[in-house]
Amino acid sequence: MRPTLRTFSLALGIASAALLGTSQSVSAASPGPVPAVAPASARAGSDGGLVLQGTGSSAEGTQEPSAAEVCVFETRGDYVHVSSSAFEASGHGWWVNGNCPTTTAVVTVQLQEYYSDGVWRNVGSKGKSTVRSGGGSQGRATGRGPCKSSAVTSWRSVVDVDLVGLSDSPEKLVTAGRDLACRL
Repeated sequence: MRPTLRTFSLALGIASAALLGTSQSVSAASPGPVPAVAPASARAGSDGGLVLQGTGSSAEGTQEPSAAEVCVFETRGDYVHVSSSAFEASGHGWWVNGNCPTTTAVVTVQLQEYYSDGVWRNVGSKGKSTVRSGGGSQGRATGRGPCKSSAVTSWRSVVDVDLVGLSDSPEKLVTAGRDLACRL
């Protein structure tokens, strides 16, 4: 039997379909990590408490204090929440002076979103402000991240306080993870 143009066209069509099917399955490879809800084991202070993480650095241009020069202050932050004025994740950080001989500190707030690979990733705009002790709307830094969808995702923030003109602890405050109807 002699091959005809029709047989050749049919064979070419089957081969093309097989190749296209192969290229589609290669392009449909699994995507990378995506924002997700964190399991309870991944939430720092999931009982509502806060955790300090020793990952910061002392203020630049300051010397290490002697034992007699050490002062006391508290790093504070609220839980990440959806802002009442915009569809965005928001977290605030501030400090409360105990007995430090300074009136201001540089407060930095970084929002973190939990991903399906088990990693908290820095997202959004880092908030950084030089503020007086005590908090309140004028005495805090604010980290923000615009919500692109209302899919439920876990959020937390990392707050760092650097006292102006003094050396201080390199520890950072990590707020407990919270589930929000906001995904970056």
